[in-house]
Amino acid sequence: MKYGMAIDLSKCVGCGACALACKTENNTEHQQGGSKFNWADYLTFTSGTFPNVSFEVRPVLCNHCTNPDCIPVCPVAPDVNGHKAIYKTTDGITMYDVVRCTGCRLCQDACRYSSMDVIADDVQYSVLHYNPNTGPTHSFWADNTSVITNGTATPLETATAAGSTPPYKNDYTDLEVPAVRPQHVIEKCTFCRHRVTGGEQPYCVVSCPAGARVFGDLDDPGSAISLLIAGGYRRLANNTGAWLSSAGTDPNVYYVGEYGMPTVTEAIIAEKPKKLLIYPNPVRDNATAEFDLETSGTTTITIYNISGRDVRKIALNELKLSGNNKVEFNVNGLSAGTYICVLKSGKETQSANFIVTK
Repeated sequence: MKYGMAIDLSKCVGCGACALACKTENNTEHQQGGSKFNWADYLTFTSGTFPNVSFEVRPVLCNHCTNPDCIPVCPVAPDVNGHKAIYKTTDGITMYDVVRCTGCRLCQDACRYSSMDVIADDVQYSVLHYNPNTGPTHSFWADNTSVITNGTATPLETATAAGSTPPYKNDYTDLEVPAVRPQHVIEKCTFCRHRVTGGEQPYCVVSCPAGARVFGDLDDPGSAISLLIAGGYRRLANNTGAWLSSAGTDPNVYYVGEYGMPTVTEAIIAEKPKKLLIYPNPVRDNATAEFDLETSGTTTITIYNISGRDVRKIALNELKLSGNNKVEFNVNGLSAGTYICVLKSGKETQSANFIVTK
């Protein structure tokens, strides 16, 4: 098992949902002291002169490198498991232990994807972030100054009313990385290990409305991520946006496609497919696909997820007669969300969207 993530730039719309989702899932701080505290961030590039302007958004996060720069420089002595304060797990995640972290920031200084001060270094992001040893963690929510006097609540009033700091606190449990990190430690993306160990996907993956992120086992040649990067990929060399020219730290975050150049999946190849009837819709357990065929022929119905990847085939190469037909199928095993159902029979194509609810 070796976890990794692939980001399909052709599907990314630059909405920033990944960054917002990560911030609320992992309770990260507001920007301060030269650190943005965004475990999921993004690079933006603008070129050209108006009106001929080109724009690109490139999501970024910890690369969970196979050979990271951060681990060798950590001065903390290995524990009984051979782990320093920052270490590699058996499933490939670059992890850290806030209890053993001394806040020396040597890892942050060594990481080519990080900066001790993004403003001073004139870069857009840093993978590693440092919680200052002065003032409380989430100091923004300790501020008792209102934006509009007698018109808005102060951050402190909001946190007090919510009964937690930050007010949107997601109180998850992880043995080594608490939901809110203390002062004087380093923090970074963990691939949402608290979710992954429970069989869920990282929150940035499930929150992407375009399905641009794929997470899974790089050691499994049949996994969705392995199949996606098999067609070619790029990886980042550092936090300036340069692409890697050699193996280097061997990052486990991959980029495929080009931003602003969407790929066409099989699900939408037909210019004007006929309407396929799916009922009930939304569907919880079992559904029926109803359709009319002009001519008899072998028929295959494929279900695609929102990212355009086929997740199930029904009526595989079954002979269907011309006229009205019905095919029943179940959605057991499919996560809640929107799916595309595509029927192909000879030269005929029919499709319909449907929703799976749990």
